[in-house]
Amino acid sequence: MYDTCMGRGDELVRLDTALLELRRFIEVPSAARPGPTGRHGVDRVDFSTVLVVDAVARFDGVGDCSIGNVAEALHVAPSTASRFVGRAAHAGMLHRGRSTTDSRRTVLVLTPVGWRLQREAVGFRTGRLGALLSDWSASDVATFTRLLERFARCAHPSTEETS
Repeated sequence: MYDTCMGRGDELVRLDTALLELRRFIEVPSAARPGPTGRHGVDRVDFSTVLVVDAVARFDGVGDCSIGNVAEALHVAPSTASRFVGRAAHAGMLHRGRSTTDSRRTVLVLTPVGWRLQREAVGFRTGRLGALLSDWSASDVATFTRLLERFARCAHPSTEETS
């Protein structure tokens, strides 16, 4: 058990609770979700679609993005990533094309609506962060950011770091 082996049981329980609360932070509150006449032309944008759009956007200017890249970015199985990509494509956020270097490979490209969703999602999240951290010092925000990035790397090390 963590508390006997590590001597930090209370802190780990508190951290676990905080992480569960953070899951709720990254999901868009129901009041902020587009309704039946939503701006994105769909009844509701699934959270998985926002995650796919974010993953594809990160490849912009870096190279082609594939379903495998999305699976790796989201830490899900390729079949799960394929379903998520299908939803995002159906919602009009991206389209699937063929790679110019390998005709067997599918390339994912955001549509203008997908790019708009990306900008709005990032703006929404950073706006919430700004409001929540408004009374924190710049030094505290920098320290929190550095430690959270470090934790994220530990939680999901890239294949490059583990090779």
